[in-house]
Amino acid sequence: MKSFKTLKASLEEAKKMKVKGITIEIVKVKNKFQAKVDGDVLDTYASEKEAEKMAKEFVKQYKG
Repeated sequence: MKSFKTLKASLEEAKKMKVKGITIEIVKVKNKFQAKVDGDVLDTYASEKEAEKMAKEFVKQYKG
């Protein structure tokens, strides 16, 4: 039987991608989207599209 903790973890929506070798993850937190770059939280955004766009922009500026 699965525990509540494992069920809750499996429901978490996450979108992972790599840009220039750096991992970007977009995670849904309540009704907002959190952008993570290499596991570090960048910021929280209202839409998934905006979070993805800003994370990619951050990587472009950071990586050069």
